[in-house]
Amino acid sequence: AFATLSDGTRIENPRYFKTAQARLRRAQRKVARRKGGSHRRRKAVRALQRAHLHIRNQRRDFHHKVARQIVNRFGLIAVEDLNIKGLAAGMLAKAVHDVGWGLFLAILLAKAAEAVRIGVKVYAPGTSQECPCGAPVPKRLGDRWHCCLACGLSIPRDHASALCIKARGHRVYASTWPNGASVA
Repeated sequence: AFATLSDGTRIENPRYFKTAQARLRRAQRKVARRKGGSHRRRKAVRALQRAHLHIRNQRRDFHHKVARQIVNRFGLIAVEDLNIKGLAAGMLAKAVHDVGWGLFLAILLAKAAEAVRIGVKVYAPGTSQECPCGAPVPKRLGDRWHCCLACGLSIPRDHASALCIKARGHRVYASTWPNGASVA
């Protein structure tokens, strides 16, 4: 999934790059077959650039639409402070770049500020290994279901992590809110 929200909503990843790979491969082959410096090569390069631009525009449009939906639904937006460079350095680099989380987080936090909503980045390691009630619930990576023995909560693992991130976001926001300040 692209994202899981604290209310349980799963936003699926559209995988624009993966779906366009065959088209990109054909365009790349056309460029490779053309003689360097020729008019036809320049034409093939422009077609390849348009294909990449189309993917970028699709991804950006998706990010803007999802960010707008989230900002319209929630007052406090807490997101995990992802180490995107670290994720992209691993075996899933192509998939991580296809998702475009860095751009999405920038758009989301900008839209939140624009709509006078609170956007908070949360340091969130271990949220997959704890319950929203605070009890530790160790899981392997393959375990996709969260079952807490302390409180009896049984929900999908990503939803439990989203609830933990939400709770941490509330704590971060409460710690930065001025003492004695109130909202009328």
